Amino acid sequence: MRLQPATLAQLADPGRRARWRQELGRKGMAVNAKLTAMLSSQNANLLDLKLPHERKPGQTPLERLRLFLDQVSDAQKRLSAGPDGEPAFGTCVECSVALPLQVLDETPWAARCAECEARLSGVESA
Repeated sequence: MRLQPATLAQLADPGRRARWRQELGRKGMAVNAKLTAMLSSQNANLLDLKLPHERKPGQTPLERLRLFLDQVSDAQKRLSAGPDGEPAFGTCVECSVALPLQVLDETPWAARCAECEARLSGVESA
């Protein structure tokens, strides 16, 4: 099933924007806590933290967490910039197509559409 892109009205909805802002803040704090635990040599379990699927060969868990925190932070900046920001929250940072609302609700830090993500990772999209 192909997901429908979000409409401008859906992206501008204050209630949705507040939920996305809250989820991004919550996720940022969770990632930051894991990073702090890892940097202080405590045992940090990454299994309970939903990380993006991107993974480069040889990438350490610490590097993955730092990259994920950057993704969350970038999404917070796009969301704070409002719908007229460049690139706008809810649109692909590569091609500017609107991301599906379901994707944004589940992973508000998403920055690319499926096609661009597949192209950049070298995987064919469905």
